[in-house]
Amino acid sequence: MTRAAVMAGQLLDESDVVTLLHTPLAQLEKQFGLEGISDRGLSEAELNRAIERGLITTLMNELSILLRPAKGSARDILIYWSRKFELYNLKALIRGKLHDLPYEQIRESLHILPSLISLPHEQLLRTEDIPELLRQLEQTPYEGIANQARRVFEEKNEPFSLDATIDQRYYTGLLKHARACDIVDQPPLLRLIGSLIDRQNLPWLLRYRLNYKLSPTETYYLMVPSGRQLQSDLLKRLVNMQEIEQIVDALPASLKEQITEPATIMGIELAMAERMTHQARRCLMFSPSAVTRSLAYMMLRELDLKRVFAIIQGRVLKLNEQLIRQAADINPEVLSV
Repeated sequence: MTRAAVMAGQLLDESDVVTLLHTPLAQLEKQFGLEGISDRGLSEAELNRAIERGLITTLMNELSILLRPAKGSARDILIYWSRKFELYNLKALIRGKLHDLPYEQIRESLHILPSLISLPHEQLLRTEDIPELLRQLEQTPYEGIANQARRVFEEKNEPFSLDATIDQRYYTGLLKHARACDIVDQPPLLRLIGSLIDRQNLPWLLRYRLNYKLSPTETYYLMVPSGRQLQSDLLKRLVNMQEIEQIVDALPASLKEQITEPATIMGIELAMAERMTHQARRCLMFSPSAVTRSLAYMMLRELDLKRVFAIIQGRVLKLNEQLIRQAADINPEVLSV
């Protein structure tokens, strides 16, 4: 039995999440390593940062347990997946530079992460501008992301394309790491990561085309054309459509049947997230690949902790239960316990 299978007992089901709504706040804080956070008199922004940091620390501690027996390409893909959290720091650094924020204010917004994924924050904080920051980043394991991001920023000089490029290059890199894994691990890993990429690609495509009015070419350039069901040929057709109903109608039947009518971008995003969660749970339970089970566990645990974040934040801010339920994505059919 792998460590991921043992740790799966920590994952939350709907009744667990509802129970957290009514758990004494002090007990809830202690359970997730956030003792006394409600007593510190923090502003809402400070509270958000403190809760987020505490929950990311929990996630990184659990990752370290899964990394202990992992070697070679299996270890590499788990580490690469976790680099998404350092990309939050990279985006915070870029926003700080764009808005000319004080050094200390930018520094305070950064998460402290394990050294194996951490950027050289102090060095990056002292760079003169964004191109220089990205050039410095090219000397780190984030080279592939930084190189493409710098070219895009120098060409377009605007934050949206830079942010979207960072995300696109991250998922492309995750796919590349999966293809470098042992041959027996590749099929289940590619199914799992393909579902994750589909979950990102479809909402991106809808927002870029319908909300931001990007051209088909610009939109396709920002896709990851190797999802599980949304692959290159289909994406090329979808980006040329101009109505959400057209796009939904052109989807594979197994995706289309999960989208409720009338179709909205938010509804589609929730449906894709639910589909990805289902795939991750199947991988955790049934996959013969230890690294696939470990990655599936980390994906599911991250989703759990996002819901915990919403509950603790809402409880500390004394929001009403209905708002907290919505923020924590609790099924309305699950009643209070």
